[in-house]
Amino acid sequence: MTIEEREKALEEREKALAERERELDEKFANKPVSRAIQSKKEDWFDNVTLSVKQLDTIIYIAVAALIIVFVLIGLEAAGIFKL
Repeated sequence: MTIEEREKALEEREKALAERERELDEKFANKPVSRAIQSKKEDWFDNVTLSVKQLDTIIYIAVAALIIVFVLIGLEAAGIFKL
């Protein structure tokens, strides 16, 4: 198989994938979350006795911790930092 044939086959697969993605987007575009899932989520949030500001703070801390972990992993992989 030549490079041109491979590129043409790849283009055809990409077009088919784009068409499938468009079909799925149309199918699920305006579909609301099922009532069971929505009810479960609301029940869980009713049990949480934290304010929105407190939840935001927890999320910020978790994201910062993840960033620190990724930086440390990168530094260790580069040989700069060793545990």
